[in-house]
Amino acid sequence: MRIAFLTVGDPSRLTGGYLYHREVFTRLRARGVSVTEIIASGADVAAQLAAALELGARFDPAPFDVVVVDALARAVCAPWLDEWRARRPLVAMVHELPSVAAGENAHDHTGPPHLHTSTPPHLHTPALWEAPLLRADRLIAVSEDGARLLVERGVARERIVIASGGYDRLPPRPGGSPAGPPWSALCVAQWIPRKGVLELARAWGRVARPGWRLELAGEPDADPTYGAAVRAALALAPPGSVAAHGALSDAALADAYARAAFFALPSRYEGYGLVFAEALAAGLPVVACALGPLPELIGPDAGLLVSPNDDAALDAALAHLMDDAALRERMAAAARARAAALPTWEHCAAAFLGALEAASAAVFPGEQGRVA
Repeated sequence: MRIAFLTVGDPSRLTGGYLYHREVFTRLRARGVSVTEIIASGADVAAQLAAALELGARFDPAPFDVVVVDALARAVCAPWLDEWRARRPLVAMVHELPSVAAGENAHDHTGPPHLHTSTPPHLHTPALWEAPLLRADRLIAVSEDGARLLVERGVARERIVIASGGYDRLPPRPGGSPAGPPWSALCVAQWIPRKGVLELARAWGRVARPGWRLELAGEPDADPTYGAAVRAALALAPPGSVAAHGALSDAALADAYARAAFFALPSRYEGYGLVFAEALAAGLPVVACALGPLPELIGPDAGLLVSPNDDAALDAALAHLMDDAALRERMAAAARARAAALPTWEHCAAAFLGALEAASAAVFPGEQGRVA
């Protein structure tokens, strides 16, 4: 099977979506699947709009058995998706609907300026950039919550395949709750508003205990203005109680999980939450917001889940885990048990491949599973 995968931005970044693609494509190639990754444009909407007209001439779906489009590439690909779908099976990879993650108004039809007078005006609005994706032959969601959002937008449930990311990509490290100080609370996330890193930084300044350190791993400058606000909040925390590492290699991240006492990330939106799954696999109790796929992913016993924007509840959850070693031990055992029931990357790749084969079979019956 020959796959074209269209995405945007820099696939070398250590973010959840790009990590997902690398893990899945490595396993698909090991199964004999040919994967050609095509970077359609920069990730921001302006770059996508600027590249949209040229993409139609640059990309020919003819050599491929299936075309897979990352939902993040919605704007640059929107003018061409129906044409591609008429020629080849089309699969939409939906880690998240950008209109949902960014809080865009689904009924806002003002949109950005037109690409060009020859580009249909109806493709210039955020919700309608996603409409052609929703017509794909199959859509891959990364959680039941993501599938529900697609159904709410009119996608038939039978066209949706769930392929949740795995927890097992990192090299194993000896873990266990640290016996004494310094203890660390770990956060792994880009510093962008929906991840809630600023709220966590402010909470840490209010409740940090002696002997405890907040460790932050992840890109600090994805949003420079927000990153500056996070740094200002961290500066108010007790001296020596914060370590901001930036993006870490897999080995360094595995070490950070292994030395942590618990994991904290009050994210406002997650498509699935790979870092939560990895934290559970490391035996870490979790502090998170009770929204989207996270309650199901974390389970009832491995996490302290708080309402978004409830500063008092976030403070209390952090303080409770810092103050109660017995609670941390009970929740660590629950985290390991919960991780054992989560999908691995092999499970994820098998589900992803199943979606490709289902799309191919639906469009070209009798040709399912073609291999180049």
